[in-house]
Amino acid sequence: MMQTASTEAVRVCVVDDDTLIRDGARVLFSRANVVDTFASVEALLQARPAADVVLLDLNLRGTGEPLIHGAMGVNRVSRAGYRVLIYTNERRLAVLARCLAAGARGIVHKSEPIEAVERAIDEVARGGTVVTLALAGLAEAVRDHGGMRRLTPRQREILAARARGESFRSIGQRLFISERTAQDHMNHVNEAFADYLATHSPADLERDLGIGPGDLNNL
Repeated sequence: MMQTASTEAVRVCVVDDDTLIRDGARVLFSRANVVDTFASVEALLQARPAADVVLLDLNLRGTGEPLIHGAMGVNRVSRAGYRVLIYTNERRLAVLARCLAAGARGIVHKSEPIEAVERAIDEVARGGTVVTLALAGLAEAVRDHGGMRRLTPRQREILAARARGESFRSIGQRLFISERTAQDHMNHVNEAFADYLATHSPADLERDLGIGPGDLNNL
């Protein structure tokens, strides 16, 4: 379980499906004390090591197995009592804002130097929040997330179908709703994201929100 950081080296657990990152963290961190590393959220939650910060990758599908990842992974680790610092290559701002809202204390990009990662670890261990400068516009996306119109499960289902080119008639038959009801659900999506959909497709919207099959916000 997470314990309050002291003047001693911050205890860090690394969760990443990349062996090089897991092994490299032990060698490259000069201030943080890497107490353990895991390839999955499931393994971390089973072991429950004492740590001040969990450095968590978002995309944990490198093994090809259906592991917990993305916003759900952040939420599970945060609810277990750990301070979560996301360490990722992900750049979709809506996806990252959702992951912060799921309980992360900060985000540091994998393009950042090791010194910046350790500063972020120190800040999160002290109870602070970190938003990496490597992701321009993230602060604005985080502020907008609270007021962002959220799609209902049915609206997300209709969006997914339209993103794959399925007709409203086919959607209605498959979901046992009328064609008009399917259109009404998509109209709500169109109204919520009118500016975006004026120049982008439903497939673009699904991808940028990270809610496609297997994506990071597909909870």
